[in-house]
Amino acid sequence: MANFSTMPVYLTVQPENIKMDNKTLEEVKKFADSLLKVLKLENLELSLVFTDDKTIRQLNREWRGKDKPTDVLSFPQDFPEMDLECNKEPAEVLNEVIRNCKGCKILGDIVISLDTAQKQAKDFDWSFENELKRLVLHGMVHLLGFDHEKSPIDEKKFREIENFLWNLVEKEKPFRW
Repeated sequence: MANFSTMPVYLTVQPENIKMDNKTLEEVKKFADSLLKVLKLENLELSLVFTDDKTIRQLNREWRGKDKPTDVLSFPQDFPEMDLECNKEPAEVLNEVIRNCKGCKILGDIVISLDTAQKQAKDFDWSFENELKRLVLHGMVHLLGFDHEKSPIDEKKFREIENFLWNLVEKEKPFRW
């Protein structure tokens, strides 16, 4: 009998001619699995798509009206948009999100530009793998219904949630901006 208590994290690299190290892919998948576990959302489906600047630029233009490449795009499925309350700690905010989405089955899709991630890894002076993990985390917070572009207060709270989750999963590695 199949075990459906945990849903998969699907990985796709598109276009197919992009080369990506399997070890890096596996580490990023483990990170995504760990995030889902600490959020108690391991029963939700998540898709990670790794692409190039050309493809993400097309998606960014189509979905956000911005004709330029970006590092990460998120396409939420079941989670409703959330307002970030200033007076709540990240753990409280995340627990509220999870309570509000009891019937959710699909978290959504995260699309990451490998070209931009490579540049940003150099800018942040850390590994390509860590930058991919940071972008997965950023995308996942968006999938949970949060948006840092609404106001400076929302951006501050969004970053607090990112830091909180990063520290739960990657205890020995400091989070970087």
